[in-house]
Amino acid sequence: MRLFGSNKNELKCKKCGTVLPDSDRLKKHQEKAHNKKKEKCRACGTEFDYSEDLRKHKKNCK
Repeated sequence: MRLFGSNKNELKCKKCGTVLPDSDRLKKHQEKAHNKKKEKCRACGTEFDYSEDLRKHKKNCK
């Protein structure tokens, strides 16, 4: 883990202190590390760790 403050744009996870370079990576970290619930496609049942991956999947799922 890098030290907080080496880059002005870095963000620190409030739950565990992990430092990430931007808000997108912080969001993905929080979903993966702190939300134990997987996102599930209602149409086919496929499970995803990230809500963004489910959103992309839904565009092609029929």
